[in-house]
Amino acid sequence: MRRFLAALALTVSLSAASLPAFATDYLSGISDLPLPSGLVEAKDKSTVFDSAVGRVVTAYASGPGTADSVHDFYNDTLPQLGWSKTDEGNWRREKQTLKIDVLGPEAGPVTATFTLSSDN
Repeated sequence: MRRFLAALALTVSLSAASLPAFATDYLSGISDLPLPSGLVEAKDKSTVFDSAVGRVVTAYASGPGTADSVHDFYNDTLPQLGWSKTDEGNWRREKQTLKIDVLGPEAGPVTATFTLSSDN
């Protein structure tokens, strides 16, 4: 029984390790970008612009937390999704660039702006 419980605990922890940390929802305009727990997307403010030279999506979310906690979430989560950090709040994956700006008082709440652009 002990071995079974240990194996079960190991399986659960390995499964959880492959999921984005504390993600409960994803941005609607950037379907594979998770939101930290507590942040809620302002869907009415999101914009999507498609053109011959690429695509630009801007999305907004706000909620409790700090800028550091939001950046920490993405520093832990985005590499699992194939993103490489280029600078604080800036990420690159294949022909896509993601910029995450987080504003708010040190004790929160915060507002995050996500800008995804793709090259054709």
